[in-house]
Amino acid sequence: MKKYFFIVSVLFFFIFWDVISYANFVENIDYSVDFQEKTPNMAAILHINFISVFPDAYQAEEIVKQQLKKYGVLIIQSGHLISTVKKEKRYKNIIGSAWYINELDPANPTKIKFQKDLGAYVWIGKTKTIVTFSKYMIFLKKNLNKHTK
Repeated sequence: MKKYFFIVSVLFFFIFWDVISYANFVENIDYSVDFQEKTPNMAAILHINFISVFPDAYQAEEIVKQQLKKYGVLIIQSGHLISTVKKEKRYKNIIGSAWYINELDPANPTKIKFQKDLGAYVWIGKTKTIVTFSKYMIFLKKNLNKHTK
């Protein structure tokens, strides 16, 4: 019985430690955020640049989603969510990805792949949701088909 309790305790310790380690990334120390908003008609770009540590896919994914939510709220608050072109409302979207900046070769960052070779997430201004890049492309095609009919 004592062995069983010890094994379960050690297992819970490692699970707890793993969960805690995901929250240890600190902005401007472990990673920096690069946000670029070109024109009102183009999607904004959000790069999460990991500086000191190469995160695993899950960690990078969670930080990208967190920052997409944060910048989505900032766009809503700034009033840049909607632009009007030819009496048509256009919503601002944000494409977010994660990169590892190698200190020895900072000019060639490495893109961090998320689950199943997914490379980016998108915050959609119209629905205020975060989707995978492939679902974003489907969303754009549906909206293009509505406008061409």
